[in-house]
Amino acid sequence: MDTKYTVLYIDDNCDNRVLIERFLGFEGFEVFSAETGREGLEQAAKILPDVFLIDVNLPDISGYEVVTELNRRQDTQGIPKILFTADDIELEPQKPDFDYFIQKPLDVNTMAEKIKRVIEHPPERNGISL
Repeated sequence: MDTKYTVLYIDDNCDNRVLIERFLGFEGFEVFSAETGREGLEQAAKILPDVFLIDVNLPDISGYEVVTELNRRQDTQGIPKILFTADDIELEPQKPDFDYFIQKPLDVNTMAEKIKRVIEHPPERNGISL
């Protein structure tokens, strides 16, 4: 990968964070992580990553609430947002405008290429599964 993209990964599961940080780091991404939604929102303005990876089930506020807040902010609203969940996201009645979702368990073998594609070809907030 020629360009070094930055990722902010928000997930309360330490094992998931370590796995994603190592794997994406190995693939040439610069990965920042947060354990809670509020911590992620605080870091977002400082980092201004190329993409957000957000777990839906966070201990303080939901991943949906994180996306809603990021979309309100002028500096982060145009940054692609990918939600991770083991739940059936199609059944969520009030889902915010996120760009993509990835169903857990994660396939780390294809993740880097999918994230790179999202960064290079931003979607129009359609909540498509990757």
